Amino acid sequence: MADVNLTVIDREGQSHSIAANSGDLLMQVLRDNVDLTLGTCGGAISCGTCLVRLNPEWLAVLGEPDEDEAEMLEALDADASSRLSCQLTLDAGADGMSAELAPAE
Repeated sequence: MADVNLTVIDREGQSHSIAANSGDLLMQVLRDNVDLTLGTCGGAISCGTCLVRLNPEWLAVLGEPDEDEAEMLEALDADASSRLSCQLTLDAGADGMSAELAPAE
């Protein structure tokens, strides 16, 4: 049973309500629900096509990026609100989170 409810704003500005399970990777949830993200590298932290922007309160809930993700975010010249959805494992604490897909480069 889904225990994490998300709101995702796609690249066209459309809002999507998505139900997910604790333990799901955000990238996979986005890929499984109306193809909201590419995730070209499959989560290997090598493409940046799964970049999302989060409000600061959700960044605190999800924790800091590890060294590999931080390097990719720097290479992408991503702003401080950005994370790679392939590195975000959802849990019940993320219930109610909203995310915005970063513009495609």
